[in-house]
Amino acid sequence: MTAETAAGRRRLALAVLAAASLALSACAQVPTSSPVGTSPPLAGAEQEQDVPLYVPAGPVRDAEAPEIIRGFLAAGVGAQDDYAIARQYLTGDASADWDPHRRTVVYSSQPTVTRVDEDGTYLVQVEIDSIVDQNGIRTAVPSGTTEAWELTVTDVDGQRRISAAEDGTMLSGSQFAAIYAPHELYFFDPTFTYAVPDVRWFINRGTTAAAMTRALLAGPAEPLGGAVVSAFPAGSGSQLSRPTVPVTDGVASVDLAASTVDGMDSDRRERLRQQIEMTLEGLSTVESVEVTVDLDPLAVEGEADHLEPVEVNPSKGTVQVGVDPTNRTLAFFQGLSVTPVGGLRNVSALDPVEPAMNRARTDFVFLTSDRTQMYRADTEGTLKQIVSGISLTRPTVDGLDWAWTVDSGSSSRIRAVPLGDQEDGTAREVSTPWLTSDETIRALQVGPTGARAALLVESEGTVSLRVAGVVRGEDGVPSSLTDPQTLETTVPMRDVFWIDDVTLAVTDYADDAEDKIEPQVISLDGTRRTLNPLAGLTGFSAGDSQSFYAETENGVYLLLGSSWRSQELTRPVRDLAFPG
Repeated sequence: MTAETAAGRRRLALAVLAAASLALSACAQVPTSSPVGTSPPLAGAEQEQDVPLYVPAGPVRDAEAPEIIRGFLAAGVGAQDDYAIARQYLTGDASADWDPHRRTVVYSSQPTVTRVDEDGTYLVQVEIDSIVDQNGIRTAVPSGTTEAWELTVTDVDGQRRISAAEDGTMLSGSQFAAIYAPHELYFFDPTFTYAVPDVRWFINRGTTAAAMTRALLAGPAEPLGGAVVSAFPAGSGSQLSRPTVPVTDGVASVDLAASTVDGMDSDRRERLRQQIEMTLEGLSTVESVEVTVDLDPLAVEGEADHLEPVEVNPSKGTVQVGVDPTNRTLAFFQGLSVTPVGGLRNVSALDPVEPAMNRARTDFVFLTSDRTQMYRADTEGTLKQIVSGISLTRPTVDGLDWAWTVDSGSSSRIRAVPLGDQEDGTAREVSTPWLTSDETIRALQVGPTGARAALLVESEGTVSLRVAGVVRGEDGVPSSLTDPQTLETTVPMRDVFWIDDVTLAVTDYADDAEDKIEPQVISLDGTRRTLNPLAGLTGFSAGDSQSFYAETENGVYLLLGSSWRSQELTRPVRDLAFPG
């Protein structure tokens, strides 16, 4: 069924419901809990250890249609044996047609079941939170979004059974959290420098490894499409030779169809192996991966040792860069020590603010205090203006050593400049074709792998957090940002920071010393947590392992547990930033 057809059916069903509002009807709420137990293992499939599974009840004899529908929806939590219990509520033909894996709807309010007509048609209506597709891609929906599913009930040997049902399952938020878990698939940045994680959601059961592998073969989720590359060619029909990925004694066995690797050279086959290994070794049950093609070992002619290994989860380290206000120079901050950055030209006349640096701590950028110029400085003594504009945003340096800022005074033009010996050092404009004329980019930071950009976009006084993919050539030169996804936040925002490649922090800044600011941490898996407030917060930085620093007019603070603790520094420092 196409999305258009399904949508049409749902609109028709709603119209029929409205017309029949005075007719015979039956309404009831669907239960959101089921007994919890442990199902028997699936024969021949790999097993996740000690994972509790919901074990719903089967149909009750002589149950009426609404009860059958409620039981069917409640049985959607029982994924074992390919939803065998849920299928007991269906007729034989409906069971053969029903695809529970197509999508999972996560609802935020109790579903209701309403009879539409005398022909056994019923409508399930529900307010939803998100939808997970068959490849584990979870899409959050705006608050207040509703969905309606049409089902038909008929008599089979004197018992009510469902003869037509929408593909997919419905789960409450608590049920979803209990049986699903986020996992990371891995793709490559176009230069094959970094492994880029792509967060997906899969049911915790014996088929998780197979589901992850199939999703990996299907390609990246938006907004990473166009921003990352896969060893599996897009649209190639890449597939497994067998539907399962068994895990035996910690070894996951992935058997690919021959058509998947036909025409691949040795380098690409080795990248394919790396991609599968990085993805599946994230499972607690997998220690190593064996890749075969139609049960024969994956052939890699010669040695692929010449391939540079890609970096997974690049670290920011513990050193930050900041500005020493006593002499207006750039300084390193680590522990409680503030030390000058050696090898730099004197920048005090430029009155630097908002510095940023690369991971090697050799190249730096900063703004002048009026935010009209961005300068580059390095430990070889280079000092050069590289961008000029109006209301430039806080600079960011990505993992491929490109420095970024946004010229907020000229239709939010994004400017990116290569550092070091790359290219010619000329600023390039990175296009955002999705940005409308009434939207302004207020903050930008590019993620550690350079594959994602986080942006705060203001429109009509409202600021939203968006994450886009960074489109680059094989040489790493950025050209555009993909259509972004919007992440829900619940705090005022003036700046955004990457903690790692799948986690962000946003914060407002205080207008006075009494203004209490609550930064918030947002993960690409959809989870959020709000940090304790700090009065007078004027600066913020986020490092590895969610180490958070904040600044006020009184100095620097470190978040310890849930409390902000003042740091006794060797000398003052401001505008702190980890690499990135």
